[in-house]
Order: sequence, then C-alpha cells, then structure tokens
Amino acid sequence: MTARAWEQTSWNWQDNVAPFLPLYGIDPESNWSLLSFSENAVYRVDTPTGEVFILRLHRPHYRSVDEILSEITFIKHLRADNILNTPAIIPTQNGAMLAHAGEGEQQQHAVLFAYQPGGMPSEDGLPDKFHELGRISAQLHNYTSNHAALKNLKRPVWDVEVAVGENAMWGCWRHTRNMTAEQTQLLDAADRRVRAELERYGSPEHRWGLLHGDMRLTNILHCGDQTSIIDFDDCGFGWHMYEFACACTFMECSKDIDAITTSWLRGYTQIRPLSEADIQIIPALLMLRRLLMVGWFTTHQHSAEARALEPGFLEDSLDMARRYLDGTFLPCLMQAAEEA
Repeated sequence: MTARAWEQTSWNWQDNVAPFLPLYGIDPESNWSLLSFSENAVYRVDTPTGEVFILRLHRPHYRSVDEILSEITFIKHLRADNILNTPAIIPTQNGAMLAHAGEGEQQQHAVLFAYQPGGMPSEDGLPDKFHELGRISAQLHNYTSNHAALKNLKRPVWDVEVAVGENAMWGCWRHTRNMTAEQTQLLDAADRRVRAELERYGSPEHRWGLLHGDMRLTNILHCGDQTSIIDFDDCGFGWHMYEFACACTFMECSKDIDAITTSWLRGYTQIRPLSEADIQIIPALLMLRRLLMVGWFTTHQHSAEARALEPGFLEDSLDMARRYLDGTFLPCLMQAAEEA
C-alpha cells in the first residue's frame, strides 16, 4: 500500500460497478446498492432473476494483486477445511478469482462473493458474543499455526511501524489536526510504552501468525444457529492477541470492556492456551490499536463510519492513554493472568 491510496482521484472508482458485471455473466440490468465504503467499496447486486451477490471494488493502489490473491487463497483453505463459515468467492466467466477492468491509472480489481444471509449481531449480551469470538479466534489461530503453506502468503504485517509509524498504513496518529502539544505528549508517551512492551514480548511463532485482522461484530453474520465471518481484507500477520484488539475496535473505552475482555479470554482458552505474558500484553495491544485508529481518522473522512464516530474519539483515546500509562486500564486482567 502506498500513500497514493488515500489521495483524491480524478475518477469515482468507488462507483465503478457496471464494467465488472459482464465479467461474471451478471445481467447489466441488475440493481446494485452500496453496503460500505471505507478501504474498499462493497455492493449488494440484485439480478432481475432474484440472484444476489456481493461485489467488492478494490481501492486503487491499496492492495497489490499478490495480496488480494493471497487473501483469496486463505479463504479457500478455510472453506475447504471447514474451519470457519465464510462466503464463497465466485470466479469470473474465464475462471479467474480476481477480476480486472480499466487500464493505466483507472485499472481496478474486484472480487465477487456469494451472498450470505443473516444479520450482524446486536450489542445486547456482549459478553456472550465475545465468548464466541474468542473461541472462533482460537480455532483460527490453531489452524494458521499448523498450516505451513499459509505462512508464505503475501499479506500485510501488522507490526508497530505499520500500525502507528510515520508512514502507517491508515495514517499516523501524529497527523491528527488541532491536537495540542499536551495531547501529543500524552499519546507519544503511550506510543513509546507500547513499543517497549512489544519489544520485550517479542514475536515468536507461538505468539504470532496469520490473523483475520478485523473480527468485529460488524464482520459477523448470524443466521439461525450459524455464525459466519466476513471481510478478510485486513488479514495479515501479527500477534495473536492483536486479534482481540481488532475485535474491540471503537469499544476500548466502553463500560463493557472488562466484561468482554474476560469473556473473550475464556472462550479463547477453551480452545488454545495462553500464558501470563500473553494476557499481560493485551493492554499494550489495545492501546496500539487505538492509536492506529486515531491515525485512521486522518485518512478516512470519506467514510460514514468515521464521520459518525469522530466526535469524542480523541478525548476518549486520551483518557484511555492516561489509564494505560498509570496501570488502571483493564483491571480484570490481573485475575486472568493469575489463572493462566
């Protein structure tokens, strides 16, 4: 990914659905509606015969062809080995898993997914839902840890520099507009402590591997008794406990954070053991993710989610940084570490 991905383009790539429909043999008279617009643009496509598909238009210059094909390979392995429920990827009429349209600066890639019925779980009973997410995450990590071929995929590496460095993938928190010197100093102190803790923790294989990278409730579909995981666009290599930090995105400062942390850990450890060090690193990884998301706002003003969540986000992040630095963030982990 290059900085060009977030630059204003001279064409509306996010609206470029029509050229891709013939590549999949989809009726050009189909209707389509935008579901989400953030890193990519995702559409629901309804054909005149009643078929439904999900089309993801890739942001130009964001993911390379090799990265997208690696994501597709990951999904195909998960489906073939019945590790997770996730929608199938539909090939083009020529059998390609990745479609291409346009040329030069207007070349674009797209992926077509089978429609998966269901809805996002509500935020009622959050601890139970995070218990399930913990179990699913552990199953995924067991699988990726023991699947040698997946370790060679070309996917992002979610290390400190990619998350919060000067050239961070989604923007650096230091580029936030109108931050005071005092606020910058506070976040800088949190940044430096995160780096020091993660340097000590290290990234040996039993702590690091291929992740989903965005297993939030917004990427979960419930239909009856079936739970499906969608949106692997952020999958990459990182600390296993970073999976939990991703699951908590935008919820780190909620009143439920201790309860959902405890539930996620109980679900995870039913499947995969954790050490005391794994549990103690969680506050640093949640702080890392929060700093990453402060930077995310600097490049995502086009996103409706960003516009809705931005008010108050920086103030909450500053309060979280204070609690992280004074050791009062996530007190529930003291007991969890003792039980590990």
